[in-house]
Amino acid sequence: MELREVLHQLQSHQEVRTTKVLARKRSGHRSHQTETPANKLGPLTFRNPLFLALESFQVSILKLYDLCLNDEDEELVSKARELGWQNPSEYDTLVLEEGEWGKIKRQVDQKREEYHVVGVKGGGQKINREAVSDPRIDLLIHPGKERKDSGFDRGTAQLAAQNNVSLCLDFSRILEEDKQRTHVLSEWRKNLGLCKKYNADFTVSTFATTEYELRHPRDLMSMVESLGFPGTEAFDTSETIIEKNRRKLGSDSPSGVWER
Repeated sequence: MELREVLHQLQSHQEVRTTKVLARKRSGHRSHQTETPANKLGPLTFRNPLFLALESFQVSILKLYDLCLNDEDEELVSKARELGWQNPSEYDTLVLEEGEWGKIKRQVDQKREEYHVVGVKGGGQKINREAVSDPRIDLLIHPGKERKDSGFDRGTAQLAAQNNVSLCLDFSRILEEDKQRTHVLSEWRKNLGLCKKYNADFTVSTFATTEYELRHPRDLMSMVESLGFPGTEAFDTSETIIEKNRRKLGSDSPSGVWER
């Protein structure tokens, strides 16, 4: 059995245990466990030592990729490596933010075979839906840009799962003022809940352009865990994207493997 399967089983066991604890509380059974309401409990609540040990081991063997780091700044790249990130110079990322789907699609048509990672910054409903409908795209970034809602609904999550397009959280957004940070975290919690429900993948990147914006990988993991989701899952997704696309770029006929 693979490590991730063991972790999933243990996580499921903890969720069942959480439900039983809360049921005993409602029936008047005395318990020393926390009285946090059920809807506030994330999947990492009441973790046992074995789960923590396995998770720690998983972190130690993961290759930690910051997919959208600015790799043109040599000092930033050097600092990222010191913090434990994989060398950003070893892979290329293209982030598209054209404002309309037609322009984005032309860029994907022309450049898909040149990059290990292709991401699309969303916002408009059409761009969000088209991006997650195209399996040549790896990341949907900031689907709620300039929107009152999160831009990521049930239909978007289902399409993302079907086409292996991952939701990418932009960590730099929570470095802004407190009011904005609260809104962003609420949006992410909702979006990650949809990812979990519909089996869509997600990842997170610092999007750092300066040393100030750079963070240790564990800081990003902790942020994801604070929302109630496994932090290691984000980096497992990043590693999978890189390894999968390295194989495609190394194939004898790369154009054939990127077909829609």
